[in-house]
Amino acid sequence: MALLAFRAAGAAASSQKTGVTVIRFNLNGRWIENADIDPACTILKYLRTEVGQFDVKEGCAAGDCGACTVMLGEMTEHGIEYRTLNACIALMANLHNRYLLTPSGIGKPGALHPAQQAMVETHGSQCGFCTPGFIMSMANLYQNACINEKQALTDQEIHAALSGNLCRCTGYRPIIDAAKKMAELPKVDVAEISARAGVQTFDPDTATNSPEPLQYKDGRRLFMPYTEEQLKALLKAYPHARLWAGGTDIGLEVTQRFAQFDTIICVNRIPELAACTRGQDMGDPLWLGACVTFSQAETELAEPFPSFAQLLHRIGSRQIRNMGTLGGNIANASPIGDTPPVFLALAATLEIDGINGRREVPVKDFYLGYKQTVMQPGEYLRGIKLSQLSAEETLITYKISKRYDDDISAVMFALYLKITDGVIETARLACGGMAATPLIGEKTSAALSGKPFTLDTFTQAAECIGEDYQPISDVRASDTYRIQVTKNLLTKAFIEMNQKGDAA
Repeated sequence: MALLAFRAAGAAASSQKTGVTVIRFNLNGRWIENADIDPACTILKYLRTEVGQFDVKEGCAAGDCGACTVMLGEMTEHGIEYRTLNACIALMANLHNRYLLTPSGIGKPGALHPAQQAMVETHGSQCGFCTPGFIMSMANLYQNACINEKQALTDQEIHAALSGNLCRCTGYRPIIDAAKKMAELPKVDVAEISARAGVQTFDPDTATNSPEPLQYKDGRRLFMPYTEEQLKALLKAYPHARLWAGGTDIGLEVTQRFAQFDTIICVNRIPELAACTRGQDMGDPLWLGACVTFSQAETELAEPFPSFAQLLHRIGSRQIRNMGTLGGNIANASPIGDTPPVFLALAATLEIDGINGRREVPVKDFYLGYKQTVMQPGEYLRGIKLSQLSAEETLITYKISKRYDDDISAVMFALYLKITDGVIETARLACGGMAATPLIGEKTSAALSGKPFTLDTFTQAAECIGEDYQPISDVRASDTYRIQVTKNLLTKAFIEMNQKGDAA
């Protein structure tokens, strides 16, 4: 499909021109410039149906099995940096001015990549359907560790890297053996492979700053603004456009429900929305842009909110965390989203911007009902503001799911406590999976506040959980289980804090 250009950075959307704009990307070391690519097509569909790249497999088409894993590279001041993603739910627009590697493109001419060679030597492949995805997850791990002079990979690093790849044949042991063996093999830097066509022929770093979002015809449009001014101009013209950040949930509407959106605005190229800022002192606000990915947040939150950072390790797989965003998880308004209960417990403030101007909304006032929020047409979530914890404040998070990795919560539990001289000054319990929206347990929180930090206080407060929440029964858990496990988690929180002496 011919692509149209939206030219001026600050121009209104009505000033569109009909000149052709191409999507440019580097596929396995070869630059592709194509004016006929539908940028709302998934990467997997394009690779398999348009260029015959059959080394990328479709398994679940939902971002769960990892068979379609590819490596996406972006030019930075440190060179080309890579991350894995699920090609089945990622749009072609994500490739614009970037580098894409598939299994057939990671080895040197006439030689296998260490991930591939190690898989052969340890007999890690049987039916082979999942193997390409494992190879790419291993190759990305290798690129970020072994190339940087790391001699050996830990079991934890390997398990984290492979948590989004499912195998039905080998039982994983030989695959893990292959991951360990990679460091022993001759080094291969895939950044050199991506650049074999010559980085000088096209400078992605410069092109990324281009003010030309993409649009395609046939009554459907996709825009990729690079500034908030562009975004607001587009929202003025298309207030009901579907905003696309990571797309880990919206992408399922494309692959599972075959949805087609009249207008998509990809917001993940706007630098301000992907920024993180933190004050130096306790109590200073922490600002998280709405397009900060879960992978970014794992690093940013590790020091100020260690419990939150640990929770993020269990949100989806590495591929999903490389795509999914904090803002998307909030604005999606799912009752089983993992981060909204945490933001509720921390009394976060959301910054909303758009055609009606900028405003701040406490997260507790953001959700109106199932999949309903206070956001109006023409608005977007700009970021999240948190207060850093003092020595008297504690955040505890627990996730209950059937699988430890890459699974949806049956119950998401977040508890904030401020304890002074052995007395709970303030308490906020928030849960997901327990109501039509993420919800603060008002009665339970009140039963904790002002009380001594004792097991008896927590035991009595737990009896209020059934009054705060009336969950449903579904495939993940029964209503009775959800209530009981939340009571148990409240008791667990006390025991763990008491053992660490957090109330001293």
